[in-house]
Amino acid sequence: MDERIDPVAAEGFDRAAEVYERARPTYPADAVAHVVAALGIAPGRRILDLAAGTGKLTRLLVPTGADVVAVEPVAGMRAQLAAALPGLEVLDGTAEALPLADASLDGITCAQAWHWFDGPVALAEAARVLRPHGALAVIFNIRDERIDWVEQITTISDFHAANRPHHRRSRAVFADDVAASGRFAPVEVATFRHVQVLDEELLVARVASQSNVAIMDEARRADVLGRIRALARTHPALAGRARFELPYTTEVACCRLLSATP
Repeated sequence: MDERIDPVAAEGFDRAAEVYERARPTYPADAVAHVVAALGIAPGRRILDLAAGTGKLTRLLVPTGADVVAVEPVAGMRAQLAAALPGLEVLDGTAEALPLADASLDGITCAQAWHWFDGPVALAEAARVLRPHGALAVIFNIRDERIDWVEQITTISDFHAANRPHHRRSRAVFADDVAASGRFAPVEVATFRHVQVLDEELLVARVASQSNVAIMDEARRADVLGRIRALARTHPALAGRARFELPYTTEVACCRLLSATP
C-alpha cells in the first residue's frame, strides 16, 4: 500500500485504472479554454498537470504547445497515462511532495483530485514550484444530483457515505485554504455546463471507476453494479434509450501566486 496517499485512492484507483480511462468524462472545451487563458498556457511555458490520473485533462493541454509534465502517484493510472500520451514526461509524486525544483513552473492544473490532498501542504508545495506570479487552476466535474436518476446513482453507490474525501468539502474549503496561505491572490471561480453521453454499459463502468466501489468486496460490488444496471433499464428517464446524457457542472477555481517567498 502506498502510504503517501489516502488508502482508498491508492487501492481503488490502481484497481480501477483501466475502467477509469474508459468511463470517466473529459472536460468541456470552454472550461479548458478558460484554464488555458487564465494560466497563459502556451509554447515556452512549463505546466504541471497534478494528480493527472489517466491524463483526461493532460491530453487537452498538450496541443497548446506548452511543455507539459504530469505527476501521478498511482502506478496503474500512470501506466494508462503513458499509453495515452507516449513521450510525455510522467513523474511519480504527490501534491504534498512534488518531484520538481523550486520556481520551475509557470502554471499548475489539477482536475478531479484536490479533495484527496492535504490542502495547506499542497498549496505550500504549489507556491514552492511556481515561478513568481504563476497560477494554479483546480477543476471539479460535479454530477448534477438535482436530476432524480443521477441522485439515485449517488445513493446506490454509497458515494457520500463512503469513507473517502468528497468534492463538496474541498470546494468549500479551497478558497479559505488559499486565503490562509498568504501566498496567492483570492480564488476566482468560473462555472460551466457539461454532459457525458453514456449507454447502459458505460454507466455501469462509470460507477465501477469510483474508488469506493473498486475496493468493495466482490459480492457488494456486484450488487451495486447490478442495481445501477437495473436503474438504466427501468428508470423512466432512461429505460429503452440507447444513449442518454449524464449532466455535470464543471467548476474551475483559479488563483495566482503573489510572490516567490513566504
